[in-house]
Amino acid sequence: MLIGIDGGGTKTALCLVADDGHILSRHIGEATNPADIGVEECVKRLEKQLDALLENYGSRHAKIAGIYAGIAGSATAKTANAIHAHLVSLLPNTSIIENGSDAFNALFGESDDGYGITLIAGTGSSSFVLTPDGMHQVGGWGYLVDDAGSGFSVGQAALKAAYRSFDGRGEKTILEDMCLEKLGTNFKDAIPQIYTGSKHYIASFARVAFEAYEKGDETAKSIIENAAGALADHIHACLTHVKTFPAVCVAAGGLTTNDAFFHMILDALKEDNERVKIIRSDLPPVYGATVKAARSAGVTVDKSFRNNFMNDYE
Repeated sequence: MLIGIDGGGTKTALCLVADDGHILSRHIGEATNPADIGVEECVKRLEKQLDALLENYGSRHAKIAGIYAGIAGSATAKTANAIHAHLVSLLPNTSIIENGSDAFNALFGESDDGYGITLIAGTGSSSFVLTPDGMHQVGGWGYLVDDAGSGFSVGQAALKAAYRSFDGRGEKTILEDMCLEKLGTNFKDAIPQIYTGSKHYIASFARVAFEAYEKGDETAKSIIENAAGALADHIHACLTHVKTFPAVCVAAGGLTTNDAFFHMILDALKEDNERVKIIRSDLPPVYGATVKAARSAGVTVDKSFRNNFMNDYE
């Protein structure tokens, strides 16, 4: 048996899977991002969730061939090592125990050899490339340093354009009226709610930018195109670490679900179209975590494995 775990900041998905890909047990639990809740709470939640997953299969003393836990907020060696030590103590009869960032879960499900690039464009932006030489991070340095191509950066740019249009310091744009409507008050009185709002609140204005772009606003078009170019820069940088082409790049995050935006990224990468294959995976990330566990345990992952998993999952 195999275990795949996709741990995020909203929820955690766990699957217990047979060697042929059939799902034996599933569980959806609380978020397990240690950057948000700390390693100790992360491990407590994983223990509870593993108990639920394995309730009918020998509990945590079940004989497991391999487990991979891809958990958000666990990319640093210190955090990853701490979680690994706890998993070893929680699962004494598991042969192979691996864990790392959730950033590669989607990639593992799409890459034949487990190597490639993950591009994430949600509230934040980041990219990671995994090669036989190791993992390299590109971007992902946070909104205070550099979050180009993220929902936050697009939302911030939309607000900036709206305020400059209002002031008369910038070109007139329909973003002015659209942001004003979303703010629900005048621009002056809105400042406190903007500054006390979270980065997620600022990122929520990215939707306004996309709506303005769809209406033909030139300022919004420039904002969206700049974001797509920034994400293309991510992939350009990742490709400098790749030696075997074409590399698989899985694009994930809310912004990449917009078809027009996704194709802007592809257009910005035309010169690299023979070096990289960019896809948006329709597989659940927990599948990729399960694939990683299977490969590490020496279990064959083929079309039948994938079909069995997805038929049971759906």
